[in-house]
Amino acid sequence: MNHSKNYDKGKENERDSWNVLREKGYVRPTSKQRKNVLNAFKAIGKTIKTRGYDLIRADISHKLESAIGAIEAVHDIILYELKTAGASRKTPLKENFRGLGFTLSGSEKQNAEELGEQYKFVFLDLATEDFKISKLEDWFTPEISRIYPTYSIFIK
Repeated sequence: MNHSKNYDKGKENERDSWNVLREKGYVRPTSKQRKNVLNAFKAIGKTIKTRGYDLIRADISHKLESAIGAIEAVHDIILYELKTAGASRKTPLKENFRGLGFTLSGSEKQNAEELGEQYKFVFLDLATEDFKISKLEDWFTPEISRIYPTYSIFIK
């Protein structure tokens, strides 16, 4: 499978994930909510990348509809980046998501480092609908993961 097909399959799996995660209490933020989140974090001196996360908790999403609501809720906001294992993958994941491979973008890494406890990763296995919430430091170490630099290029 070439890179383009891998990318397309990844995006398809991501789309399939939304319904599963909605049932578990997570939603995709709207453009308006993303803008309000950006400005709320900016108001407390934190710079985030709006493309560096996928999800927010459903129970807080209504507070992010307005700029004032987002600022008032800023300390309760947790941003989530989704990493999905497809339902049709050749090798099932092992316990604790061992065997999961994914790309970590610069925006995701920056958000995780900037926000600390307010930024998490959601690992989702579409085959079993199991999911795990983790922080960058839970797996971003050479003792736990194979990590190597890579670049993703999207020609405009």
